[in-house]
Amino acid sequence: MLSTESAPIIRDTLRAVGVSLGTIAELFYTRMFQERPDPLRGLFNRTNQTNGAQPEALAGAAARLRHRARDTPRRAS
Repeated sequence: MLSTESAPIIRDTLRAVGVSLGTIAELFYTRMFQERPDPLRGLFNRTNQTNGAQPEALAGAAARLRHRARDTPRRAS
């Protein structure tokens, strides 16, 4: 569940993130595994890592989060 503090930030960046989601995910995994290859490899689906689908899995999770943020009511100021 999104916090009331994070929901507006995610909602306000939906378009920019959505357009670049594939690139963001690919860069995220490439850089992360370059920096910390051993401890982090066990945290993610090994099949996705082997066949290169892990960035897509992240992008899908981020897309679901975006939709959830969009559907979360704004907090009254």
